[in-house]
Amino acid sequence: MSDRCYSTLICAHPDASVFEKMGYIIQDAQALTVDGDDIPGAVVMISEEAENGKYDELTSLVGAPFIVCNGCCPGSFGDHLIASNGTRWHYCEALQESSYPAVRVDPDGIIQQSEVDDARKYWAVYKDAIAIIKRTAAKNGRDSSSITTR
Repeated sequence: MSDRCYSTLICAHPDASVFEKMGYIIQDAQALTVDGDDIPGAVVMISEEAENGKYDELTSLVGAPFIVCNGCCPGSFGDHLIASNGTRWHYCEALQESSYPAVRVDPDGIIQQSEVDDARKYWAVYKDAIAIIKRTAAKNGRDSSSITTR
């Protein structure tokens, strides 16, 4: 079993250098929300062989909002998701080939409330992250020296 995955990340263009230091590369792709709306001033970045999904590096980052989806190969989403608003982050499993949180339904049709709550927490941080990415990009760049790790 491999400990590497294909990682797709969206961040504000002014923060891209922070993620480049982690091994991400800017792609010529349009940054879109899960609803297909453009995220002005955002960039799409990838890491083709992100060791452990860059989990430790991403979850210790403070000051740079991002959303990331890690999967098994290019164009295939659905292993796990991380969203960060720059101060708070949330991790959750994803539906296969999707950028939506997974919520399991038991064989008897019961949905675990804890998984619904987990998905709601993810969406709250995700929405904050998108809004902050837009604001950061609108500032037309900023000094990334205030970005740190925990």
